[in-house]
Amino acid sequence: MKLADLSLESGERLSSSDLRDRFDRGMTGRGIEICYDDDDQRYLRLFSSDTGPYADDVTGGQFTYIGEGQTGDQTLTGGNRFLANAKDRPLPIFFFHRSDGDDDWEYQGRVSVVDYDSGPFDTGDRTVYRFVLERHYEHGEQVDDAEATPDLSAAERVETTRSRVIRNTTLATDLKERYSHTCQVCGERRRRGVDEGYAEAHHLRPLGRPHDGPDTEGNIVVLCPDHHADFDYGMLAVDPKTYTIAHAYERDIDGTELFVRADHDLDGSFLDYHNREIASF
Repeated sequence: MKLADLSLESGERLSSSDLRDRFDRGMTGRGIEICYDDDDQRYLRLFSSDTGPYADDVTGGQFTYIGEGQTGDQTLTGGNRFLANAKDRPLPIFFFHRSDGDDDWEYQGRVSVVDYDSGPFDTGDRTVYRFVLERHYEHGEQVDDAEATPDLSAAERVETTRSRVIRNTTLATDLKERYSHTCQVCGERRRRGVDEGYAEAHHLRPLGRPHDGPDTEGNIVVLCPDHHADFDYGMLAVDPKTYTIAHAYERDIDGTELFVRADHDLDGSFLDYHNREIASF
């Protein structure tokens, strides 16, 4: 799936299988899902439910959304970090909501991050992250000024220019083909069709600020969507010398070895960077 080809309209109701078919990936069960399309363009899927732990108020042009993490204090890691970064470095964010008693998810359109803060709020002694999200209205839709009032102080708006990291998609495509679209962590080969494999390219030292990683073969590993998410969330680390995998919770993977082809010049310094700066266990 390429984001440019995605057909999705506000108000559509989608089952879990519909979401998998439309995005070429299933649900992880997280409220904030870090995803990539066929061009390795990062995007987020946000999920909110009336029966969820935080009772997010999703009405109005701007609304609040509580970050992920249901026990202990929430931290600015994983999906929370990516959502916070989107305030200054926007990326596509697709928002879905499920009402009490419904099995399907209603697509409520694209949103952007206006502001965020942290505190106990109404969650007792726990610290949580609270994001102010703003809807992108399409097809002439209007919103009342009263509904557009944010729950946090309005962020100062200034005119800016946006820069976008240009990825070498040919490089990633070639590497995925060399691995026959199999994951270097688990060896699984996902499919987008009967005869067509699917894998994702992950930059160990992420491109763009603040990491400023290079778009080179030595900085890329080929992964299935699940283990791509684990790298992003910091749930997985790899020893730069032995390629031994340490996984935060998946026992079948913890202690196994990352598969690296002889013609893949993987640079151990980028594995080391990931372990120091991104891995969270």
